[in-house]
Amino acid sequence: MNPPIVEFREVSKSFESCLANQSLSFSVEENSFHGLVGENGAGKSTAMKLLFGLHLPDSGTIFFRNEPIHFRSPKDAISKRIGMVHQHFNLVPSLAVWENIVLGEEPQSSFLNKSNIFKSLDSLQAEYGFKLDLKALVEHLSLGEQQQVEILKTLYRKVDLLILDEPTAVLSPHEVILLFKRLRNLVASGKTVIVITHKLKEVLAYTDHVTVMRQGQVVKTTPTSLLTEAQLSQLIMGKERRGLKKRPIQSFSESVLEMSSVSTRLPQTINLRDMGFNVKKGEIVGVAGIEGNGQEELVKVLSQLIPFEGTIQLLNKPLKDLSFYDWRQRGFSFIPPDRLRDGLIADFTNAENLILGHHFSSGYQEKGLFKAAAVKRTTQNRMDRFEIRPNSIEMLSRYLSGGNQQKLLLAREESAQTSFFLACHPTRGVDIGASDFIHEYLLQAANQGAGILLVSSDLDELFSLSDRILVLRGGSIVFETRTDQCSVETLGLQMTGVNP
Repeated sequence: MNPPIVEFREVSKSFESCLANQSLSFSVEENSFHGLVGENGAGKSTAMKLLFGLHLPDSGTIFFRNEPIHFRSPKDAISKRIGMVHQHFNLVPSLAVWENIVLGEEPQSSFLNKSNIFKSLDSLQAEYGFKLDLKALVEHLSLGEQQQVEILKTLYRKVDLLILDEPTAVLSPHEVILLFKRLRNLVASGKTVIVITHKLKEVLAYTDHVTVMRQGQVVKTTPTSLLTEAQLSQLIMGKERRGLKKRPIQSFSESVLEMSSVSTRLPQTINLRDMGFNVKKGEIVGVAGIEGNGQEELVKVLSQLIPFEGTIQLLNKPLKDLSFYDWRQRGFSFIPPDRLRDGLIADFTNAENLILGHHFSSGYQEKGLFKAAAVKRTTQNRMDRFEIRPNSIEMLSRYLSGGNQQKLLLAREESAQTSFFLACHPTRGVDIGASDFIHEYLLQAANQGAGILLVSSDLDELFSLSDRILVLRGGSIVFETRTDQCSVETLGLQMTGVNP
C-alpha cells in the first residue's frame, strides 16, 4: 500500500444556497489509478476543481503529499505538478498543436526555441504512445485527438498527478481502449491518475481504487476489485438499478425522413458522399462510427448549418422549404452533440434555456411580451419532471452539472409534439440513473410515433435502443444492419474497416 498523494479532510464547498461538497474525507494513493464516481450533481467535479485551485474550500483542508495546500489558482496547482483535463477542452482552435501545448509555459526570453520544443514533445509522444501531428491546427483535429493534446500539455508541464473529468465521453470504443492503455502507462511510470466518470465498466476494468460520492458526500472508498457492477451501481444510486427493457422487433412503414444521394463539398472536413437512408415513424435508427467519419457533418446538414447536394424529405416536405426554427415548431426535436456550444446559453437562466427555440410561440408570448406566469409554470413543471438539480428556474445554466445540463436539453424538447428526433450523444456525461431516464424517454417517444435518428459513440446504447444501425466511415454508409442480426464485435470491426 502506497502513501496518499492527496487527502481531503472534512472539506466543504457551497455555491450560494447549493451545498456542493459536505465534509469530504477521502484519500488517493500515490502511483495509483483512482476512480471518482457518483450521480450528476454529486460534487465530483467540484472536489477536483478545489484540488486544482479553480475554487477555494469553505472549510476543511486538502493535503498534497502530507502538506496542507491553499491554492489560489490553477497556476499554484501546476507548480506542484498537478494537472487537469476538463470535460470541455481549453484549447485555442486556430493555433497549432505544439503552440497550444506550450501556451502559458513559454520561456522568459523573447526567443522561442522551436527545435528544442519539438524534440521534447517528440520524446513525450514516443514515451506515452501519442502520434499527434504537432504542426496541425487544433480546429482540424478530432475530439479524441484534441483530448490527446490536453493530456500531452499536462505531461509537458511534468505533472505527477493527472485529473481527467469524463475523459471518454467523446471517444469511440477504440479510442477509449487506447486512452486507458496510455493512462495505465502513466501509472506504470510512477504517476497518479484520477478519473471522474459515469461509465462503470471502465471503472471496474481499469482503476485500482474507487471513491463513490452521493449528494456532496463520500459514500465509500474501496479497492475496485472488491466490487461488482451491480454493487457499484447500488452505491452510486442508493438503490438497485432497473434494467432497460428492449422493444420487441417490429416492422415500420411510413417514412418521416428520407435522404437520397446527399453529398457535401466543404474544405477541411469529412464530406458526405452519396448518402441515402430513411427513418420511419416509430423507428429508432442508430448511427455508429469512429469520431470524425461524417457524423458531425450529417447532423449539420439536418440542422441546416451547411449546404448539401441531393434530396432530403422531412415529414413529406423538402428540408430546404422551411427554416430550422420553423421545423422545430413542426415537431423536429434536437439534442445537439455539444450541449454548451450548440444547445444552451450558459449565462441564460434555466427558464430561459427551457423555452429557447420555442420562445416566439403563443404559449410563451403575446404581443411581443413574455407571459411570465406561463413561462414560470411550464418551466418549473419540466424541472420537476426531469429531476433537474438544483431545482431552480432562476439559476444560470452554467452552474448545473454536465448531466443536469443534458437533462435540461431533453426537458426542453418535451415542449414540442415530436415527429422526428435527432438525438446526438444523448447520455454523454450523464450518470447511470439519468441515462436510464433518457433511454426510457426516447423509447417512449418512438412508441408514440416519433422517428428517431440516434447518433452515438456508445455501442451499448445503440444496441439497447436502435431497431437498425448504420455505420459511417469516410463520409459514407458502409454497413447497415438490424440490431437482432449483428453483434457489438461485428459492428466495431465495420467501424474500423476490418472485414469480420
